[in-house]
Amino acid sequence: MELFFETVSIFFANIPYDITLKNEKYYQTIFYLVFVLLGMRIEAESRTNKGRIDAVAVTADTVFIFEFKLQGTAEEALAQIERNEYAQKYAGSEKTIRKFGVAFDPETRNIGQWIEGA
Repeated sequence: MELFFETVSIFFANIPYDITLKNEKYYQTIFYLVFVLLGMRIEAESRTNKGRIDAVAVTADTVFIFEFKLQGTAEEALAQIERNEYAQKYAGSEKTIRKFGVAFDPETRNIGQWIEGA
């Protein structure tokens, strides 16, 4: 995942500053498009009984749950995943579930911090 987030950061660095938008949905959309361009299956705003997961990517053996924050921290994003029990939706699957909190930095217009949960 280190290489993945590094690659996404490079992608964001190439977007001219004057065409960026100052809301979380903008960053979520770019993140989503990177997955699509890589040929991966991803769903944005995946609904559960307790809320909406910002993004869920699924591979043959893994479910990746992402929660994003523009005005917050990666820790807060990860806490939201836990508080709302987003992983429960995929508990019946035999796939490995990985959870990530991602904070975007509005100053640098890039990924500011990301962490993986247990």
